[in-house]
This record gives sequence, C-alpha cells and structure tokens, in this order.
Amino acid sequence: MYDPALDRRKNGRFRILYMDFRSFWLRLILRRKDTPGATPKAKDAAAGGHPQAPHKGGPGFTTGVTKLDDQHHEIREAILGLQKELGRGSAPESHLPTLDALLQRMNDHFRYEESYLEHIKFPDLAHHKGEHDRFRSDVSLLRERLADGDQGVSLDLSSFLFNWFRRHTLEEDATFAKRERPR
Repeated sequence: MYDPALDRRKNGRFRILYMDFRSFWLRLILRRKDTPGATPKAKDAAAGGHPQAPHKGGPGFTTGVTKLDDQHHEIREAILGLQKELGRGSAPESHLPTLDALLQRMNDHFRYEESYLEHIKFPDLAHHKGEHDRFRSDVSLLRERLADGDQGVSLDLSSFLFNWFRRHTLEEDATFAKRERPR
C-alpha cells in the first residue's frame, strides 16, 4: 500500500509540519492546550471550562499590573496582525504604516513601563531600559531594510519581533512582576 506521507519522509530526515500561524503560536510557543479545536480535559469539561481564567495576554504574560498587562496583550495582538500582513507576500515597503504604528505603541509602552519601574524603585532599571534601547536599535535596522524593499526582511522582522517580545515579557518583565509593589 502506498503512503504518500512515508514517501515524502524517506528522502529526508526531517518531517515538515504544516500548521497555521495562530495554532503554531498557541500550541508550540505558548504551549497552551486550550487552542481552538482542541478537546477539553475531562475535569475542565465537567467544570464548564477552565478553573482559572488566565489574563487575556496568555499564560506568562501577566505582571500583576493591569495597565501593563493590557498593553502587553495589545502589543502581542499587533505583532500577530503584522505577521499575518507580512505573510501575504505584498511589497515589503507597503507594511511600513503597520510597523510604525506597532513601534509607536511599543515606545509608549516602554515609557509607561519605565516610569512604573522608577515608581517602585526597581533596582535593575538601567538594565531594563538598556533592553528597550537595544530593541529600538535592532528594530530600526530591520525597518530600514523594509523601507528599502528587501524581500528577505519579512521573515527576519517577524521572527525578531515575536522572539524579542516573548523573551522580554516572560523573562525580563517577570523580574519586576515578582517584586513587591508599594502600598
């Protein structure tokens, strides 16, 4: 019996996984089991859903500061929107308005986050600001490539934004999320 899946794999060591981006993001990156189309666990189904509703930013994206968490969610959604737009294959420079709006939103968020960290007297504020400055520097180089019409920049930009934001919120922002807040 002929199996096209086996035939496709016999010539190479790697199996290619075909999955839409949203499923990839939820299942593999955020490691969420509650993706659309996934079957709920028995105890969750019996309870009528999830016992604890996570913040809309997703697991791990919460700092405990509502405004920051809301901004993280908005930025994540904007990155997903830009990635979807980049995936359409249109001219790279046509994505500049969407990228500029995302970068403006992120800069506003950085200013708010830095003022919050000053307010709570966060000891590692200089390092955190440095992370924001490095992001601005790196993304400006990618923006220049996009403006020049570089065909290969879409994937670079998409993966950079995704990876930087995920690492920053889950690792860097988690450091101040654990700190006790002033009363």
